[in-house]
Parts: sequence; structure tokens; C-alpha cells
Amino acid sequence: MNKLELENFLPYHLSVTAEMVSRALSKVYAGFGVTIPEWRVMVHLNHHGSLTPSQLGIATSMDKARVSRALILMDKKALIRRQMDQRDKRVAHICLTDTGKDLFVQIEPEVMAWNACLARDMPEHQHDDLLQALKTVETWCKAQGDIPTEADED
Repeated sequence: MNKLELENFLPYHLSVTAEMVSRALSKVYAGFGVTIPEWRVMVHLNHHGSLTPSQLGIATSMDKARVSRALILMDKKALIRRQMDQRDKRVAHICLTDTGKDLFVQIEPEVMAWNACLARDMPEHQHDDLLQALKTVETWCKAQGDIPTEADED
């Protein structure tokens, strides 16, 4: 039986690296008054146009409570608009307001420049290989079925 050695344990490296990248990148949009959960929501709303809180939870890999807190903060800043579903009044569709879209447009070049700096010291083929490997891991994880959220761990 193999022993667990952190230096060779892929889940450990993925977790630590993802957290480091997320926190480092957050410095960029923190200058605009945006938190990590708010940014994750903003990116997906900008991409999809409109999502329900449940869909945002799935898209961002955040639990319901974290999505809800982000939406409350974004609502107070007038970054989002909630529209009740015509058929099911319990469901709200969330989209960015013009203020939210404008803020995204301001932040986007900054995060893209940060992304370019991150990849700068990496040969292009290595960058492409890393992206493909991460997509493979993501696909494998999704194929495992329901993945517990942070709230499930409590």
C-alpha cells in the first residue's frame, strides 16, 4: 500500500494552488470594493446574463449561504437586480444592473492583465497543457456525481 505523501498528492496541490490563486487575484478586485464571492457571482452573471441563486451555487461551487450573502451585499451596492419567476414566485432570476455591468467592465482588464502576468513565466505549450489537465480533472470530478459543498462539511 502506498503512503500518502503530500508532495505527490494531486488533490493537495490543486487545493492549495487554487486558494493561493484566488486570494492573490482577489487583491485586484478588492480595490473596487468587491469580495471573492461577489466576484464569482459577477463573472457568471456577466457570462450567462441571468441565473437563479441555485444555478449560481452550482456555477460558482459555493454553498447557498455564501451565494445568499454575496447577493445581499451586491443588492446593497445596486450591482444586481432580482426578477421573480412568472410561474414560480419562490424563484428569483438574478442579473447585473447597469452599475454591475459597468463595474465588471472596469475590473475585467485588470484581472485579464493579472492572468497574463500569471502565465508570463510559463511557456505557451505548458499553459495550454495545464488548462487542458485542469479541464480533465474538472470533468472527472463532475462525473463523480453530487459533490458536497462547504455547508455539507459542517
